[in-house]
Amino acid sequence: MYKKIFVAIDNSCHSNHCIDLGIKLSQKFNSLLVGCHVYDASLHQRRFRDMEKGLPPQYQDESVLQRQRDLHTSLINQGLKLISESYLDVFNEKCREAAVPHKSLLLEGKNYYEIIKEVQREHYDLVILGAQGLAAVDNSTLGSVCERVVRRIKTDILVVKNGCFEGGAVVAVDGSARSVAGVKSAISFTRQFNLKLDSVSVFDPHYHRVAFGSIAKVLSKEAGQIFRFREQETLHEEIIDKGLAKIYQGHLDRANHMASDAGIEMNSVLLDGKPYDQILKFVFKAQPSLLIVGRTGVHDTNGLDIGSTTENLLRLSPCNVLLAGGNVEAECGASAAGSEFQRVSIHSKDSAVKNYSQLHSENGFEGFSGKVPGDYEKRPTKVHDPVVWTQEAKTQTERIPSFIRNMIRTKIEKYAREKGCKEITTEIVDEAKSKLMNDTSFHKI
Repeated sequence: MYKKIFVAIDNSCHSNHCIDLGIKLSQKFNSLLVGCHVYDASLHQRRFRDMEKGLPPQYQDESVLQRQRDLHTSLINQGLKLISESYLDVFNEKCREAAVPHKSLLLEGKNYYEIIKEVQREHYDLVILGAQGLAAVDNSTLGSVCERVVRRIKTDILVVKNGCFEGGAVVAVDGSARSVAGVKSAISFTRQFNLKLDSVSVFDPHYHRVAFGSIAKVLSKEAGQIFRFREQETLHEEIIDKGLAKIYQGHLDRANHMASDAGIEMNSVLLDGKPYDQILKFVFKAQPSLLIVGRTGVHDTNGLDIGSTTENLLRLSPCNVLLAGGNVEAECGASAAGSEFQRVSIHSKDSAVKNYSQLHSENGFEGFSGKVPGDYEKRPTKVHDPVVWTQEAKTQTERIPSFIRNMIRTKIEKYAREKGCKEITTEIVDEAKSKLMNDTSFHKI
Protein backbone atom coordinates (compact mmCIF):
# COMPACT_ATOMS: atom_id res chain seq x y z
CA MET A 1 0.00 0.00 0.00
CA TYR A 2 2.63 2.53 1.07
CA LYS A 3 6.08 1.70 -0.27
CA LYS A 4 7.83 5.03 0.29
CA ILE A 5 7.00 7.04 3.41
CA PHE A 6 8.20 10.54 4.32
CA VAL A 7 8.50 11.40 8.04
CA ALA A 8 8.95 15.02 9.14
CA ILE A 9 11.27 15.29 12.19
CA ASP A 10 11.86 18.22 14.57
CA ASN A 11 12.46 16.54 17.97
CA SER A 12 9.03 17.53 19.32
CA CYS A 13 6.81 14.98 21.08
CA HIS A 14 4.59 14.82 17.99
CA SER A 15 7.66 14.21 15.85
CA ASN A 16 8.65 11.28 18.07
CA HIS A 17 5.15 9.85 17.62
CA CYS A 18 5.62 10.23 13.86
CA ILE A 19 8.79 8.12 13.98
CA ASP A 20 7.07 5.41 16.04
CA LEU A 21 4.05 5.22 13.71
CA GLY A 22 6.28 5.37 10.63
CA ILE A 23 8.21 2.33 11.89
CA LYS A 24 4.98 0.43 12.56
CA LEU A 25 3.74 1.19 9.04
CA SER A 26 7.08 0.25 7.52
CA GLN A 27 6.99 -3.11 9.30
CA LYS A 28 3.46 -3.83 8.06
CA PHE A 29 3.86 -2.63 4.47
CA ASN A 30 7.60 -3.26 3.98
CA SER A 31 8.08 0.45 3.25
CA LEU A 32 11.18 2.58 2.86
CA LEU A 33 11.13 5.18 5.63
CA VAL A 34 12.72 8.57 4.88
CA GLY A 35 13.24 10.80 7.92
CA CYS A 36 13.73 14.49 7.12
CA HIS A 37 14.66 17.53 9.18
CA VAL A 38 14.82 21.08 7.83
CA TYR A 39 16.84 23.85 9.50
CA ASP A 40 16.99 27.52 8.56
CA ALA A 41 20.40 29.11 9.19
CA SER A 42 19.53 32.20 7.15
CA LEU A 43 16.84 33.12 9.66
CA HIS A 44 19.42 33.50 12.44
CA GLN A 45 21.72 35.48 10.15
CA ARG A 46 18.92 37.94 9.39
CA ARG A 47 18.14 38.28 13.08
CA PHE A 48 21.81 39.04 13.82
CA ARG A 49 21.80 41.80 11.16
CA ASP A 50 18.64 43.27 12.69
CA MET A 51 20.34 43.49 16.11
CA GLU A 52 23.57 45.11 14.88
CA LYS A 53 22.31 48.64 15.42
CA GLY A 54 21.85 47.93 19.11
CA LEU A 55 25.44 46.77 19.68
CA PRO A 56 27.85 48.87 21.85
CA PRO A 57 29.88 51.57 19.99
CA GLN A 58 33.10 49.50 19.98
CA TYR A 59 31.35 46.92 17.78
CA GLN A 60 29.98 49.44 15.24
CA ASP A 61 33.15 49.58 13.13
CA GLU A 62 32.44 47.87 9.79
CA SER A 63 35.51 45.63 9.93
CA VAL A 64 34.61 44.50 13.45
CA LEU A 65 31.02 43.92 12.40
CA GLN A 66 32.07 41.83 9.42
CA ARG A 67 34.30 39.68 11.62
CA GLN A 68 31.42 39.17 14.04
CA ARG A 69 29.10 38.30 11.16
CA ASP A 70 31.48 35.68 9.80
CA LEU A 71 31.99 34.18 13.25
CA HIS A 72 28.25 34.13 13.93
CA THR A 73 27.48 32.57 10.54
CA SER A 74 30.08 29.84 11.06
CA LEU A 75 28.87 29.02 14.55
CA ILE A 76 25.20 29.06 13.61
CA ASN A 77 25.64 26.93 10.49
CA GLN A 78 27.78 24.38 12.26
CA GLY A 79 25.67 24.39 15.41
CA LEU A 80 22.34 23.99 13.63
CA LYS A 81 23.73 21.26 11.44
CA LEU A 82 25.07 19.34 14.45
CA ILE A 83 21.73 19.69 16.27
CA SER A 84 19.81 18.62 13.17
CA GLU A 85 22.03 15.59 12.66
CA SER A 86 21.37 14.63 16.30
CA TYR A 87 17.61 14.66 15.59
CA LEU A 88 18.16 12.33 12.64
CA ASP A 89 20.45 10.10 14.71
CA VAL A 90 17.49 9.32 16.96
CA PHE A 91 15.43 8.40 13.89
CA ASN A 92 18.20 6.22 12.43
CA GLU A 93 18.78 4.41 15.71
CA LYS A 94 15.08 3.58 16.15
CA CYS A 95 14.87 2.30 12.57
CA ARG A 96 17.95 0.11 13.02
CA GLU A 97 16.54 -1.38 16.21
CA ALA A 98 13.27 -2.17 14.41
CA ALA A 99 15.15 -3.48 11.34
CA VAL A 100 13.20 -1.35 8.86
CA PRO A 101 14.67 0.05 5.62
CA HIS A 102 15.36 3.74 6.06
CA LYS A 103 17.41 6.76 5.14
CA SER A 104 17.75 10.26 6.59
CA LEU A 105 17.62 13.60 4.85
CA LEU A 106 18.92 16.96 6.09
CA LEU A 107 17.66 20.06 4.23
CA GLU A 108 18.35 23.75 4.70
CA GLY A 109 15.71 26.41 4.11
CA LYS A 110 12.16 27.30 5.13
CA ASN A 111 10.73 24.18 6.74
CA TYR A 112 7.29 23.86 5.10
CA TYR A 113 8.63 24.94 1.69
CA GLU A 114 11.46 22.40 1.66
CA ILE A 115 9.14 19.61 2.81
CA ILE A 116 6.66 20.36 0.03
CA LYS A 117 9.42 20.54 -2.58
CA GLU A 118 10.93 17.22 -1.45
CA VAL A 119 7.56 15.40 -1.39
CA GLN A 120 6.60 16.66 -4.83
CA ARG A 121 10.00 15.83 -6.30
CA GLU A 122 10.30 12.28 -4.93
CA HIS A 123 6.65 11.17 -5.20
CA TYR A 124 6.17 9.65 -1.75
CA ASP A 125 3.14 7.43 -1.13
CA LEU A 126 2.52 8.78 2.36
CA VAL A 127 3.62 11.82 4.38
CA ILE A 128 3.66 11.60 8.18
CA LEU A 129 3.92 14.82 10.13
CA GLY A 130 2.97 16.02 13.58
CA ALA A 131 -0.10 18.16 14.14
CA GLN A 132 2.20 20.53 16.05
CA GLY A 133 5.94 21.13 16.37
CA LEU A 134 8.41 22.51 18.90
CA ALA A 135 6.64 25.90 19.01
CA ALA A 136 3.31 24.40 20.10
CA VAL A 137 1.28 26.29 22.70
CA ASP A 138 -1.48 24.99 24.95
CA ASN A 139 -4.45 26.40 23.01
CA SER A 140 -3.09 25.44 19.59
CA THR A 141 -4.57 22.47 17.71
CA LEU A 142 -2.71 22.60 14.40
CA GLY A 143 0.73 24.05 13.71
CA SER A 144 1.45 26.38 10.81
CA VAL A 145 3.91 23.98 9.14
CA CYS A 146 1.37 21.16 9.24
CA GLU A 147 -1.40 23.34 7.82
CA ARG A 148 0.76 24.73 5.01
CA VAL A 149 2.00 21.30 3.97
CA VAL A 150 -1.49 19.78 4.09
CA ARG A 151 -2.86 22.48 1.79
CA ARG A 152 -0.09 22.24 -0.79
CA ILE A 153 0.55 18.54 -1.42
CA LYS A 154 -1.84 15.93 -2.78
CA THR A 155 -0.17 12.85 -1.33
CA ASP A 156 -1.93 10.86 1.41
CA ILE A 157 -1.07 12.51 4.74
CA LEU A 158 -1.12 11.07 8.24
CA VAL A 159 -1.40 13.93 10.74
CA VAL A 160 -0.16 12.57 14.05
CA LYS A 161 -1.56 13.52 17.47
CA ASN A 162 -0.58 10.41 19.42
CA GLY A 163 1.72 7.45 18.88
CA CYS A 164 -0.60 4.47 18.63
CA PHE A 165 -2.77 2.43 16.26
CA GLU A 166 -4.88 0.59 18.80
CA GLY A 167 -8.53 -0.03 19.54
CA GLY A 168 -10.48 1.32 16.60
CA ALA A 169 -10.63 3.31 13.40
CA VAL A 170 -13.41 5.47 11.99
CA VAL A 171 -13.84 6.24 8.29
CA ALA A 172 -16.06 9.06 7.05
CA VAL A 173 -18.16 8.11 3.99
CA ASP A 174 -19.94 10.51 1.63
CA GLY A 175 -19.80 8.73 -1.74
CA SER A 176 -17.02 10.90 -3.20
CA ALA A 177 -13.99 9.43 -4.98
CA ARG A 178 -11.65 10.26 -2.11
CA SER A 179 -14.13 8.84 0.38
CA VAL A 180 -13.97 5.52 -1.48
CA ALA A 181 -10.18 5.65 -1.32
CA GLY A 182 -10.56 6.30 2.40
CA VAL A 183 -12.63 3.14 2.79
CA LYS A 184 -9.89 1.15 1.05
CA SER A 185 -7.28 2.64 3.37
CA ALA A 186 -9.48 1.90 6.38
CA ILE A 187 -9.79 -1.73 5.33
CA SER A 188 -6.04 -2.02 4.93
CA PHE A 189 -5.28 -0.40 8.32
CA THR A 190 -7.93 -2.57 10.01
CA ARG A 191 -6.42 -5.74 8.60
CA GLN A 192 -2.83 -4.81 9.44
CA PHE A 193 -3.40 -3.46 12.96
CA ASN A 194 -6.40 -5.57 14.01
CA LEU A 195 -8.62 -2.53 14.58
CA LYS A 196 -12.36 -2.29 15.16
CA LEU A 197 -13.76 -0.43 12.15
CA ASP A 198 -16.71 2.00 12.10
CA SER A 199 -17.99 3.87 9.06
CA VAL A 200 -19.96 7.07 9.52
CA SER A 201 -22.05 8.93 6.97
CA VAL A 202 -23.82 12.22 7.69
CA PHE A 203 -26.51 13.96 5.66
CA ASP A 204 -27.74 17.45 6.42
CA PRO A 205 -31.52 17.90 6.01
CA HIS A 206 -31.45 20.97 8.21
CA TYR A 207 -29.77 23.08 5.53
CA HIS A 208 -32.91 23.16 3.40
CA ARG A 209 -34.98 24.36 6.34
CA VAL A 210 -32.52 27.14 7.09
CA ALA A 211 -32.37 28.04 3.38
CA PHE A 212 -36.15 28.17 3.03
CA GLY A 213 -36.39 30.28 6.19
CA SER A 214 -33.89 32.72 4.73
CA ILE A 215 -35.64 32.81 1.35
CA ALA A 216 -38.99 33.51 3.00
CA LYS A 217 -37.62 36.78 4.37
CA VAL A 218 -36.62 38.17 0.95
CA LEU A 219 -38.98 36.51 -1.55
CA SER A 220 -41.69 38.88 -2.79
CA LYS A 221 -45.32 37.83 -2.49
CA GLU A 222 -45.65 37.64 -6.28
CA ALA A 223 -42.50 35.54 -6.62
CA GLY A 224 -43.63 33.30 -3.77
CA GLN A 225 -46.94 32.62 -5.53
CA ILE A 226 -45.26 31.84 -8.86
CA PHE A 227 -42.69 29.57 -7.24
CA ARG A 228 -45.34 28.10 -4.92
CA PHE A 229 -42.97 28.54 -2.04
CA ARG A 230 -44.95 26.76 0.66
CA GLU A 231 -45.61 23.71 -1.53
CA GLN A 232 -41.91 23.53 -2.45
CA GLU A 233 -40.95 23.73 1.22
CA THR A 234 -43.28 20.84 2.03
CA LEU A 235 -41.87 18.79 -0.84
CA HIS A 236 -38.35 19.27 0.44
CA GLU A 237 -39.28 18.18 3.93
CA GLU A 238 -41.27 15.13 2.81
CA ILE A 239 -39.25 13.95 -0.19
CA ILE A 240 -35.79 15.47 -0.37
CA ASP A 241 -34.89 14.90 3.28
CA LYS A 242 -35.97 11.26 3.09
CA GLY A 243 -34.18 10.87 -0.23
CA LEU A 244 -30.95 12.20 1.25
CA ALA A 245 -31.11 9.58 3.99
CA LYS A 246 -31.55 6.82 1.39
CA ILE A 247 -28.63 8.03 -0.70
CA TYR A 248 -26.23 8.28 2.23
CA GLN A 249 -27.38 4.89 3.49
CA GLY A 250 -26.50 3.64 0.01
CA HIS A 251 -22.95 4.97 0.45
CA LEU A 252 -22.67 3.09 3.73
CA ASP A 253 -24.03 -0.09 2.15
CA ARG A 254 -21.40 0.04 -0.56
CA ALA A 255 -18.65 0.62 2.01
CA ASN A 256 -19.94 -2.40 3.89
CA HIS A 257 -19.79 -4.50 0.72
CA MET A 258 -16.18 -3.43 0.16
CA ALA A 259 -15.26 -4.38 3.72
CA SER A 260 -17.16 -7.66 3.55
CA ASP A 261 -15.44 -8.60 0.29
CA ALA A 262 -12.10 -8.04 2.05
CA GLY A 263 -13.15 -10.18 5.02
CA ILE A 264 -13.45 -7.18 7.37
CA GLU A 265 -16.37 -6.56 9.70
CA MET A 266 -17.54 -2.95 9.61
CA ASN A 267 -20.10 -1.24 11.80
CA SER A 268 -22.05 1.47 9.94
CA VAL A 269 -23.69 4.54 11.43
CA LEU A 270 -25.99 6.98 9.58
CA LEU A 271 -26.38 10.39 11.23
CA ASP A 272 -28.09 13.66 10.35
CA GLY A 273 -26.80 17.14 11.04
CA LYS A 274 -23.71 19.18 10.26
CA PRO A 275 -21.20 16.58 8.97
CA TYR A 276 -18.06 17.64 10.84
CA ASP A 277 -20.00 18.17 14.09
CA GLN A 278 -21.69 14.76 14.01
CA ILE A 279 -18.50 12.93 13.02
CA LEU A 280 -16.58 14.70 15.77
CA LYS A 281 -19.20 13.73 18.37
CA PHE A 282 -18.98 10.13 17.19
CA VAL A 283 -15.17 10.20 17.42
CA PHE A 284 -15.26 11.49 20.99
CA LYS A 285 -17.73 8.74 21.87
CA ALA A 286 -15.95 5.86 20.10
CA GLN A 287 -12.42 7.08 20.97
CA PRO A 288 -10.62 5.55 17.97
CA SER A 289 -6.88 5.89 17.45
CA LEU A 290 -7.38 6.80 13.78
CA LEU A 291 -9.89 8.86 11.80
CA ILE A 292 -9.79 8.42 8.02
CA VAL A 293 -11.37 11.10 5.84
CA GLY A 294 -11.07 12.24 2.25
CA ARG A 295 -9.06 15.40 1.64
CA THR A 296 -12.14 16.79 -0.08
CA GLY A 297 -15.68 15.50 -0.21
CA VAL A 298 -18.63 15.23 -2.53
CA HIS A 299 -18.75 19.02 -3.04
CA ASP A 300 -15.15 19.29 -4.28
CA THR A 301 -14.82 21.92 -7.02
CA ASN A 302 -12.38 24.36 -8.59
CA GLY A 303 -9.20 22.73 -7.31
CA LEU A 304 -10.18 22.91 -3.63
CA ASP A 305 -7.15 22.14 -1.45
CA ILE A 306 -9.07 20.76 1.53
CA GLY A 307 -12.77 20.46 2.31
CA SER A 308 -14.33 22.36 5.20
CA THR A 309 -15.48 19.19 6.96
CA THR A 310 -11.99 17.71 6.70
CA GLU A 311 -10.36 20.93 7.90
CA ASN A 312 -12.57 21.09 10.99
CA LEU A 313 -11.95 17.43 11.79
CA LEU A 314 -8.22 17.88 11.29
CA ARG A 315 -8.18 20.70 13.84
CA LEU A 316 -10.62 19.33 16.40
CA SER A 317 -10.28 15.55 16.32
CA PRO A 318 -8.35 14.17 19.33
CA CYS A 319 -6.94 11.20 17.39
CA ASN A 320 -4.60 10.70 14.44
CA VAL A 321 -6.13 11.76 11.11
CA LEU A 322 -5.39 10.20 7.72
CA LEU A 323 -6.26 12.37 4.71
CA ALA A 324 -6.93 9.77 2.04
CA GLY A 325 -7.33 9.75 -1.73
CA GLY A 326 -4.37 11.96 -2.55
CA ASN A 327 -2.23 9.50 -4.48
CA VAL A 328 -2.63 9.12 -8.23
CA GLU A 329 -3.26 5.39 -8.04
CA ALA A 330 -5.77 5.94 -5.21
CA GLU A 331 -7.66 8.49 -7.31
CA CYS A 332 -7.77 6.14 -10.30
CA GLY A 333 -9.07 3.30 -8.16
CA ALA A 334 -11.51 5.59 -6.42
CA SER A 335 -13.00 6.79 -9.70
CA ALA A 336 -13.90 3.23 -10.64
CA ALA A 337 -15.20 2.47 -7.17
CA GLY A 338 -17.11 5.73 -7.16
CA SER A 339 -19.25 4.47 -10.02
CA GLU A 340 -20.19 1.54 -7.80
CA PHE A 341 -21.42 3.99 -5.17
CA GLN A 342 -23.53 5.62 -7.86
CA ARG A 343 -25.01 2.27 -8.86
CA VAL A 344 -25.96 1.56 -5.26
CA SER A 345 -27.68 4.95 -4.99
CA ILE A 346 -29.46 4.98 -8.36
CA HIS A 347 -32.55 3.15 -7.09
CA SER A 348 -32.93 5.69 -4.29
CA LYS A 349 -32.60 8.55 -6.76
CA ASP A 350 -35.15 7.08 -9.20
CA SER A 351 -37.53 6.46 -6.34
CA ALA A 352 -37.14 10.05 -5.12
CA VAL A 353 -37.79 11.38 -8.64
CA LYS A 354 -40.91 9.24 -9.01
CA ASN A 355 -42.30 10.33 -5.63
CA TYR A 356 -41.41 13.96 -6.27
CA SER A 357 -43.18 13.88 -9.66
CA GLN A 358 -46.24 12.25 -8.16
CA LEU A 359 -46.45 14.79 -5.36
CA HIS A 360 -46.10 17.65 -7.87
CA SER A 361 -48.98 16.21 -9.86
CA GLU A 362 -51.14 15.78 -6.78
CA ASN A 363 -50.53 19.40 -5.81
CA GLY A 364 -51.54 20.71 -9.21
CA PHE A 365 -48.11 21.36 -10.78
CA GLU A 366 -48.81 21.04 -14.49
CA GLY A 367 -46.19 19.82 -16.91
CA PHE A 368 -43.71 18.56 -14.29
CA SER A 369 -40.72 17.24 -16.22
CA GLY A 370 -39.48 14.71 -13.67
CA LYS A 371 -36.65 16.89 -12.41
CA VAL A 372 -35.84 17.12 -8.72
CA PRO A 373 -33.93 20.02 -7.14
CA GLY A 374 -30.33 19.68 -6.00
CA ASP A 375 -28.67 16.26 -5.98
CA TYR A 376 -31.76 14.56 -7.40
CA GLU A 377 -31.99 16.34 -10.71
CA LYS A 378 -32.01 13.72 -13.48
CA ARG A 379 -29.96 14.22 -16.60
CA PRO A 380 -32.09 15.25 -19.60
CA THR A 381 -32.42 12.59 -22.26
CA LYS A 382 -32.45 15.11 -25.08
CA VAL A 383 -28.96 16.20 -26.12
CA HIS A 384 -28.56 19.81 -27.23
CA ASP A 385 -25.71 21.46 -29.04
CA PRO A 386 -23.33 22.71 -26.35
CA VAL A 387 -23.21 26.39 -25.47
CA VAL A 388 -20.40 28.07 -23.55
CA TRP A 389 -20.87 30.65 -20.82
CA THR A 390 -18.44 33.52 -20.43
CA GLN A 391 -17.30 34.07 -16.87
CA GLU A 392 -18.97 37.50 -16.81
CA ALA A 393 -22.32 36.03 -17.87
CA LYS A 394 -22.09 33.24 -15.33
CA THR A 395 -21.25 35.73 -12.58
CA GLN A 396 -24.23 37.86 -13.62
CA THR A 397 -26.61 34.96 -12.96
CA GLU A 398 -25.09 34.16 -9.55
CA ARG A 399 -27.45 36.76 -8.10
CA ILE A 400 -30.40 34.46 -8.87
CA PRO A 401 -31.54 32.41 -5.82
CA SER A 402 -29.90 28.98 -5.97
CA PHE A 403 -33.20 27.05 -6.00
CA ILE A 404 -34.21 28.53 -9.42
CA ARG A 405 -30.78 29.41 -10.85
CA ASN A 406 -30.45 26.27 -12.99
CA MET A 407 -33.95 26.74 -14.39
CA ILE A 408 -33.17 30.31 -15.44
CA ARG A 409 -29.85 29.34 -16.99
CA THR A 410 -31.62 26.61 -18.95
CA LYS A 411 -34.05 29.20 -20.33
CA ILE A 412 -31.15 31.47 -21.30
CA GLU A 413 -29.38 28.58 -23.02
CA LYS A 414 -32.58 27.76 -24.94
CA TYR A 415 -32.87 31.38 -26.00
CA ALA A 416 -29.22 31.38 -27.15
CA ARG A 417 -29.71 28.20 -29.21
CA GLU A 418 -32.80 29.65 -30.88
CA LYS A 419 -30.65 32.64 -31.89
CA GLY A 420 -27.95 30.30 -33.16
CA CYS A 421 -25.40 31.51 -30.56
CA LYS A 422 -22.64 29.20 -29.36
CA GLU A 423 -21.53 31.49 -26.51
CA ILE A 424 -23.59 33.15 -23.79
CA THR A 425 -22.35 36.63 -22.97
CA THR A 426 -23.75 39.31 -20.68
CA GLU A 427 -25.46 40.78 -23.76
CA ILE A 428 -27.28 37.48 -24.40
CA VAL A 429 -28.36 37.37 -20.75
CA ASP A 430 -29.74 40.92 -21.01
CA GLU A 431 -31.54 40.08 -24.27
CA ALA A 432 -33.09 36.98 -22.72
CA LYS A 433 -34.18 39.00 -19.72
CA SER A 434 -35.76 41.66 -21.96
CA LYS A 435 -37.55 39.07 -24.12
CA LEU A 436 -38.81 37.09 -21.16
CA MET A 437 -39.77 40.00 -18.91
CA ASN A 438 -43.12 38.40 -18.11
CA ASP A 439 -41.20 35.67 -16.28
CA THR A 440 -40.74 37.28 -12.86
CA SER A 441 -37.88 34.97 -11.96
CA PHE A 442 -35.75 37.01 -14.36
CA HIS A 443 -36.18 40.06 -12.14
CA LYS A 444 -33.49 38.61 -9.87
CA ILE A 445 -30.77 38.86 -12.56
